[in-house]
Amino acid sequence: HPYAITAPKLVVKMSAIATRNATVESLAVKAPPAHPTYDLKGVIQLALSEDAGDLGDVTCKATIPVDMESEAHFLAKEDGIVAGIALAEMIFTEVDPSLKVEWSIKDGDKVHK
Repeated sequence: HPYAITAPKLVVKMSAIATRNATVESLAVKAPPAHPTYDLKGVIQLALSEDAGDLGDVTCKATIPVDMESEAHFLAKEDGIVAGIALAEMIFTEVDPSLKVEWSIKDGDKVHK
């Protein structure tokens, strides 16, 4: 069976400290600062801009007709589990919002070589 019931784990340990001049606000638990990868759209834009800035891929622009249509497939090089479809969709949309993508699998599906 893929699921097992285990004993609870301690995830966060907190304790109160007696402090003079403490306010409710100063003792409140605050969220950590945002990690840069939480701004996925910004990370995608940065990664794409590293390739050719606002020019796009100049080789593709010079060699592929603007009205050309094509089809692409992902192939698994090894057995594994699919992950990152939502991120791939974000990248495709950033590159070209008119792209149409159809997935025959979903995150969590097993794939084979």
